[in-house]
Amino acid sequence: MKNLIKYWPQLLATSLFAVCLIILYCIIFYYMGILPLGGKKAPSFVLVLILQYLLVKKVFKTDSAHFLNIFLFQYIYILLIAIFSSMALYFFYLSEIGLGVLNEYVQLSISELQMYKSVIIEHEGIEYYKMLLNGINGIDAGSIAKDDFTQKIVLAFLPNLLMSLYFKKN
Repeated sequence: MKNLIKYWPQLLATSLFAVCLIILYCIIFYYMGILPLGGKKAPSFVLVLILQYLLVKKVFKTDSAHFLNIFLFQYIYILLIAIFSSMALYFFYLSEIGLGVLNEYVQLSISELQMYKSVIIEHEGIEYYKMLLNGINGIDAGSIAKDDFTQKIVLAFLPNLLMSLYFKKN
């Protein structure tokens, strides 16, 4: 537990740096003509994992720590990133530029859904198609931020577990 307090500034700085890298990733994708939403946003989690590994390696290389301390340390790191990145996404998608990107994404998703309309209706039914269409139309800044937060927390479990086992001391 001392590590959490002792390394708090480093934990916070690394979390903010990871969020800056995620934002840069999204900007680069956007300028390449790729909307950084949906599945194209998820690979940015690799940046989080790389920084997480380096942080844990630096902090727990010399300090002996129990498995649960390392696990908790990593989840605090992920929680900070999830909070900061979801807030950044929320406020971005409320801005004028963000709304434009969001509208473009929704329109592209609807047009893609229209391409497969007959197949979806044939296999799943009209109600399922309407549910998908309503889901796409319901995408907003809040839903993107919530999705980002949830994804980061859920995706972090296995890497946190594995790194905690790797760096634990007996």
